[in-house]
Amino acid sequence: MNSYPHRLVALSASLLIELMCYAQAPNLGLLLAEADTSEGYTLFTPGLNNNVYLIDNCGEIVNQWNFSETPGSTCYLLEDGTLLRAGADSLELRDWDNTLLWSYAMKDNGLRQHHDIEPLPNGNILCLLTDTYTKAEIIAAGRDSGNVGPVFKLDKLVELQPIGTNDASVVWEWKFIDHFVQDLDSTKLNYDVVADHPELLDLNFPSSHNSDWTHVNAVDYNPSLDQIIISARHLSEIYIIDHSTTTAEAAGHTGGNANMGGDFLWRWGNPQIYRQGGPSNQQLFLQHDCRWVESGYLDADKISVYNNGGDGTGTFSSVHLITPEISGGIYQKQTNRFLPADFEWSWNGAFFGVTMLEGKKCGAFPLPNGNFLICESSRGQVSEITKNGDHLWTYKNPVGASFFDQYDTIAQGDNTIFRAEKYPGSYAGFVGKDLTPQGIIEDQNSNSDSCATVVLSEMEGVKAESITMVNPIVGGWVQFNQIVNAAFITITDIRGRVVFRQSGFSGSSMSVELRPALYFLRIQSGDVNGSLKIIVL
Repeated sequence: MNSYPHRLVALSASLLIELMCYAQAPNLGLLLAEADTSEGYTLFTPGLNNNVYLIDNCGEIVNQWNFSETPGSTCYLLEDGTLLRAGADSLELRDWDNTLLWSYAMKDNGLRQHHDIEPLPNGNILCLLTDTYTKAEIIAAGRDSGNVGPVFKLDKLVELQPIGTNDASVVWEWKFIDHFVQDLDSTKLNYDVVADHPELLDLNFPSSHNSDWTHVNAVDYNPSLDQIIISARHLSEIYIIDHSTTTAEAAGHTGGNANMGGDFLWRWGNPQIYRQGGPSNQQLFLQHDCRWVESGYLDADKISVYNNGGDGTGTFSSVHLITPEISGGIYQKQTNRFLPADFEWSWNGAFFGVTMLEGKKCGAFPLPNGNFLICESSRGQVSEITKNGDHLWTYKNPVGASFFDQYDTIAQGDNTIFRAEKYPGSYAGFVGKDLTPQGIIEDQNSNSDSCATVVLSEMEGVKAESITMVNPIVGGWVQFNQIVNAAFITITDIRGRVVFRQSGFSGSSMSVELRPALYFLRIQSGDVNGSLKIIVL
């Protein structure tokens, strides 16, 4: 008696149960995964937890790390597969398997690190730090005595060189206090005409944040330029400075590749600070996460930024691309105002009908294809959009001080994330690493369960649609109806978990050991790139 029909009926009933959606849509973990979602893996560190997670597009963990303290506030996956993370009081470097390789007690060594760090190609680390000055010190620098409290905080940058397993040395330093101008008191330091010095910061520009005047919240490095960009939230400006200087040159106005010492090579967002406009010319409002788009990406070398205050009305936040104008290595100005005159690209909109509006934190991470990964910090939500504003993917962090279950009510801020980054599958840090999905963080998610459906793609040569095979699969043999030359074959179950991998395959059949179920067989090579739905009996 032929048992195939009975087995197919039983399998169909089983699949129906596995694939049916829950009556209630998930409110945690994977909320949306469209077919056009950019491939790759998303890295995030929950703000109230010691863990760091690397997840796939189905919201499943592919790796995780556990650190000694809560974040302060960012982490980076390096090209050798190690993870660098800033904690509340220290820096730590861990390998792929979570083994601690290096740690440095920043606070114990008198370094008050905050917000962001930036790994450098030479293995060193740029850190944002805070220095505190007395009222007398800041008045001597030219600050209005009637506009300063008992203490005055200013940011600085240091470059740390890790030493051994628990030490570091400061090998370079830059400070705001070395690059001021003021026209209030000719008997004090830094006296000059403010409008004549766009490369300097007016120490008396009025702000409602007098005790924490600059509040730098992001740092990024451009290796081809050897330059650094930083975001000063409380001044609503972003600045580029030269990293090719010595520490002594960085404290002055000459030296380095640009021969401007540590002065601003470029600044943007609020030209009224250097007397080249008024309030109507301001374009950044309490922004975060300024960075250069990576080399090789669609918008390479442009600058992206998350603009928390949008247009200044406080009704929405926005994301932008900015393209500085450079000629002969010099950032161009028009009537002494740095160019460009406006954003190259802007987006503000809504996710699931809720307008993007975040007063603090957040980030916008450019992806290789020109899309953006946007982090809404207080909601713990990470989403991908296209430049046309198409909403492709959203993941909501299920981790706070403790772990949340699906459908738990989460107060705003209880699952906060400072930022998130996404790395393509070709990223060097993944070479030789096991990226097998390990399941979701939360207790259940119907979106993750059904996420494995892959839309076929067409490439030059053989189309995925033209590949045929014997289906269902019986006896543990996959039988193609033609010779397939594939560099890589992957089979995943309906939950997106990899159950079979083979590289360098060439032939028309291969042996697999799989339980009866529905699977997706993906073929990736120069002439084939697509997926086939298969049934194993």
